[in-house]
Amino acid sequence: MKFRMLFSILVVLILTACNGTFNVGMEPFATGTATVAPTATDTLAPSNTPPAEVPLPTATDTLVSSATPAPTASSAATPASDSNTANYVDDRSNPAQMIISYYNAINRQEYLRAYDYWTSPSNSLGDFTTFTNGYKDTASVELVFGQITGDTSMSQTYYTVPVILKDTSNTGAHKNYAACYLVHAATPEVFGAPPFVPMGIDRGSATPSDINAKDATVLATACSSYPVGPKAVPVSGANLSIDKNNFVDNRSGPVETVSSLLNALNLKQYVRAYSYFQDPTTFPGPYGSFAAGYADTSVITATFGTAQTEGAAGSLYYKLPLAMKVLTTSGATQAFVGCYTLRLAQPAVQGVPPFQPMGITAGKFNQVDNSTDVNAQLPTACN
Repeated sequence: MKFRMLFSILVVLILTACNGTFNVGMEPFATGTATVAPTATDTLAPSNTPPAEVPLPTATDTLVSSATPAPTASSAATPASDSNTANYVDDRSNPAQMIISYYNAINRQEYLRAYDYWTSPSNSLGDFTTFTNGYKDTASVELVFGQITGDTSMSQTYYTVPVILKDTSNTGAHKNYAACYLVHAATPEVFGAPPFVPMGIDRGSATPSDINAKDATVLATACSSYPVGPKAVPVSGANLSIDKNNFVDNRSGPVETVSSLLNALNLKQYVRAYSYFQDPTTFPGPYGSFAAGYADTSVITATFGTAQTEGAAGSLYYKLPLAMKVLTTSGATQAFVGCYTLRLAQPAVQGVPPFQPMGITAGKFNQVDNSTDVNAQLPTACN
């Protein structure tokens, strides 16, 4: 496979138009090219030491009202810093962020979350206990990406992701692995009813590589036994624009999760939007009513307030104030101010598959005059 260039990781909100008060939401591995997960031998394996709780980032005031260009990659290969433990990253918006999220989970010892990033983990990785035990010797993994390619056919896209895994063991020893992942995503519009299946890892392999070898040399052959798609896919970081020209499937925090919901609504991907509610049959209710509630919605723009965070009984709860302007299909504009409640069971203490990501549990919004200064109302919107 001809290796052309390397990319660095630059890691770094359509509601129903209605009046009055409403509840929103109506409307690694074995050596060689084996397609298995890491094993305890010659692999990446974090320790079984109980992990310390690391709180998720607190949201700050954010305005996401128009298309924001996705970050582009530079030509220099550098480690993906957000795979470390400093930040919680749960982002399936693109294949690079998918792999970063996987190793972020491993580095934070959130093994159930890591296990859940695979399309069929029990088949690809074996049972969850074996998977967890396989990481007993790894302290951290940094990533260097090569050229990602994609191939789309029949509403299915497969991405081939070459990456160098720079492993540090609990003893401080360093090893490098030349790895390749096949990441699969179905076009969200193909889902006519729940459940929605997000982007996931279909298979992967890794072989030890010379720690002194140049990254370009290692990456050039990392995916030699994998298909190479016709489309070059940039390695890009998180982009929270909810505009319909962007795609956001990110549950790294409350702003990210609600941004993903609103982006899905702007794209009319209603099954995906429904998936961001933690128990959707309870709130917002049956899927049919939920989807029908957005028939007259054209475009949503949003302004976020500062999330309020509290912990209780192994969970993190968030109150996220939000102001939205809704353009209807008839051309009318309406404004709403309100609050979403979100919950995340602490990832490090979730012990039985499947992993439960951050989700919306409640929401209530009031219609306001279009001329209202919504920024003045956001501080009290969750009271």
